[in-house]
Amino acid sequence: METESSSSKRVKKSKKDKTSKKNKKDRKHKKHSKKHDRHEEKSGGSSTDSGTEKFDLDNAVWVEKQIGPPSIPVSSQDSLKPFANKSVFKMPQNDGIYESSSKSPLKRPRSPSPSPTVPSIPPPSSNPATPTLSSNELNKLQAKALRARIMNLPNASDLEKEYENAKLAAEAAGNNSDDVESETRFEVLPLLDSRGRPYDLHGITSKSSQHAGSSRHKKEKVETHDVTGQRVRYFKNDDELTLIDLVREEKLGSRNRMDSQIAGRIIDDSNFEDDLDYMDENADKIAKISEKSAEQKRYFAIEDFKKSKQALENCIYCQNDNSPPKIAMVSMGYRVYLALPNVVEVAKGHCLIVPVQHCSSTLECDDDAWDEIRNFMKCLMQMFAEEDRGVIFMETVVNLKYQNHTVIECIPMPWDLAQDAPAYFKEGIMESGGEWSQNKKLIDTSKAGFRRSMVKELPYFHVWFGLDKGFGHVIEKEKSFPRWFGKEIVAGVCDLPPDVWRRPKKHNPRDNSTRVSEFMKKWKKWDWTTMLE
Repeated sequence: METESSSSKRVKKSKKDKTSKKNKKDRKHKKHSKKHDRHEEKSGGSSTDSGTEKFDLDNAVWVEKQIGPPSIPVSSQDSLKPFANKSVFKMPQNDGIYESSSKSPLKRPRSPSPSPTVPSIPPPSSNPATPTLSSNELNKLQAKALRARIMNLPNASDLEKEYENAKLAAEAAGNNSDDVESETRFEVLPLLDSRGRPYDLHGITSKSSQHAGSSRHKKEKVETHDVTGQRVRYFKNDDELTLIDLVREEKLGSRNRMDSQIAGRIIDDSNFEDDLDYMDENADKIAKISEKSAEQKRYFAIEDFKKSKQALENCIYCQNDNSPPKIAMVSMGYRVYLALPNVVEVAKGHCLIVPVQHCSSTLECDDDAWDEIRNFMKCLMQMFAEEDRGVIFMETVVNLKYQNHTVIECIPMPWDLAQDAPAYFKEGIMESGGEWSQNKKLIDTSKAGFRRSMVKELPYFHVWFGLDKGFGHVIEKEKSFPRWFGKEIVAGVCDLPPDVWRRPKKHNPRDNSTRVSEFMKKWKKWDWTTMLE
């Protein structure tokens, strides 16, 4: 009996606990609803959609706290719809879902109606109707705005705002680079270099650069000797090369490697001797010279093409894009033209004989161009002889690797001083350079002629005292040889100040027309190019 009474008491006590818990939850729910009612009364008790949406949102947040996150995901586009529908935020009628039973092993059930999540607002994007501007278009717009501000136009402020907005849009889109520069440009590589010599492109194919940087592959073994020990080949392609290929390799491939190969042998071998006995003893070792790969040949051709292209773009003596040279032209031949210098003249009547083709020295010009050069020399000598003045012609070729455009300077001087000029130049050439030199310091070109006495592969200085009389000098130390060497000697003969020949001032391009008109008054009588018309 006692056990039955105790068990009945426990059952009653558990029922009381359940009812008390249920009453507490109902009270909390009533308090929460009263708070919302007070909030509506404070806000004016308006029954507009915005007030109901706020209440529904708070109610939804309370439901989410009670029943957990929604089991059905809601997309950002569909998340805006539940705010307009009030039935989604209704409280569930069955209060039993909020009761937690410790006896049931399963989790509490969830509401079948998904609770809405906070809608995700998409970031502000640029208007697709207004495309982003390139750098060139931005520059034009900025110039237009600046011009409007300087001229005090009424739309100046609008243009500045438009420019700022376009600039921000371009920076956000990452379109700061120019469309032309961002695209890949292809250049056609010529077969001849700047001096008219063919590139050594033998063996280069379209697939030669696929394995250019891979040095892990094993080298193929080449049988260089036969069974008796006699050498049969040096390289694996010796049997494939013809006599024409060997001549091409000798002429094109060895012009830049000869000095470097000799220097490499001197550095590697301490017992190096420049005699035939050493060559015979080390014939096998000397023959093992690494052959130039196709990628190295292509790299050399591309670099040389880049240098020549840059030299042409920056040259003031060349015609670029059907535009005349950037100096004052006097008369034009087929291959050579006469012009005035763009700096202060050494003497009155100072002019330039310039080849039309971009060449580093006049030795690279063909016979037709050289005939026109001599025609200009003859006419200039006759023109200045009428004024009882002599004339000298000078050409300075320094730094062939920069591929500068060569010119022949024509400097007139009084007749008596022109007779003493050869002695001054002879003394100046003999004193130039070091005490020891590999080439003859003074080369008299009056015997064999200029084109047969000098070579185009070496930098040189040459002065003409007439058509066939002159002195030449091979420049061995290009860094120490001044470009104004000839002008300095002329200044010593004519007793001129240093600012005339060392660093002369440049002429204003606007004065070129007046300078040409003054020179043409004397030159028109002797201009041989009028016969070409």
